[in-house]
Amino acid sequence: MRFPLQHKLDLPCVFERIVAGRLHDDGRRYLPLIVLRPTGDGAPEALRLGVVDRHHRVSEHDLGRAGSARLVWALSTLRLQTATRRKGLEPEPTLRPGEPITAPRAYAEVLEVAAWEVAREELPYERLYAELLLDVGFGVVGLRTSLTAPDLAAAVGAARVGPGDFVELTRSRIDILGFEA
Repeated sequence: MRFPLQHKLDLPCVFERIVAGRLHDDGRRYLPLIVLRPTGDGAPEALRLGVVDRHHRVSEHDLGRAGSARLVWALSTLRLQTATRRKGLEPEPTLRPGEPITAPRAYAEVLEVAAWEVAREELPYERLYAELLLDVGFGVVGLRTSLTAPDLAAAVGAARVGPGDFVELTRSRIDILGFEA
């Protein structure tokens, strides 16, 4: 995965552990879960973030080291925050104690817009493709998503999202593009 603002992604953390992927029926393993403990200012002490290294960018040799992860939230539902100006991550409601969060609700401030493209193409409704740089309060992450809706302004809450806006992301998949110790 390429992300145009990749050089600006920075989530200070410790690469805490690797959870081996479960076995498929055919004997192959799912990709392992990489567990990160965010360490940036304001990061909750108990927060553990689980991400899958789909692109094989993280070395097991960095296990136990402090560094910076480059994370991109993908396939998210994007909405403007209406009542608050909140930053942070909220665990999924089904999370059991001690488990890392893998699909958190994210609250963030938009720092930069790399792409905001609305197109109709052959579809009977508009489609939005967006790439954003976001401050989650204790680090900077990316968002790459594509939304479809009969009325995009109603889905997102605005005709366009820009720097300084506060957004909420749900139903995300988190990709790790790198870890530097």
